[in-house]
Amino acid sequence: METTLYYWPEIQGRGEFVRLALEQAAVPYTDLGREDEAAIEAFLDDAGIPTPPFAPPFLVAGQLVIAQTANILLYLGQHYGLAPHDEAGGLWTHGLQLTIADFVVEIHDTHHPIASCEYYEDQRTEAKRRTQDFLDNRAPKFLHYFERV
Repeated sequence: METTLYYWPEIQGRGEFVRLALEQAAVPYTDLGREDEAAIEAFLDDAGIPTPPFAPPFLVAGQLVIAQTANILLYLGQHYGLAPHDEAGGLWTHGLQLTIADFVVEIHDTHHPIASCEYYEDQRTEAKRRTQDFLDNRAPKFLHYFERV
């Protein structure tokens, strides 16, 4: 089955989680995030896609279009043995990924607390406050949880 990962070129982020899972499972795939942004935009603009993704990352696996990092990882975990096969274990693993996604959003918000499209330099004061709150209150909770599980 042909598998293609769509993610923005030169941006590290949510696509990395998908790449790691694909590599771990030894799934042959094409990574358009390493190639051309025009191909990604063309796919997003294609009105003929019955289940269009909102934005990268998304995976095309055969005829399936799977959007959102946690959803992609749920699919890869089930199909390539990266997650438990029983329902409870699969859902718990998916919950871990959703918690990681929450953590990543909070980390991102430390340098873009006002608007993700604005430069860090334009929101530096707010970023410093947000970062301190994150380090004092949120990061310890996430880290304690992941050390526990």
